[in-house]
Amino acid sequence: MRNTFKVLFYAAKGKEKNGIVPILGRVTVNGQVARFSCKLSPPLSLWDTKGNRAKGIHVF
Repeated sequence: MRNTFKVLFYAAKGKEKNGIVPILGRVTVNGQVARFSCKLSPPLSLWDTKGNRAKGIHVF
């Protein structure tokens, strides 16, 4: 059997308030999905949809 592992980050555009969107994550292991909040809310203008990442945010 082949094992698979995928990670995806995305902006929840349906929950947008004043141009700020929460960032959510999804981990898939062998078809089992787990979703979680990243506790980050950048402006939608900083979210790179194609790269699934934020531009200009530094978290320390």
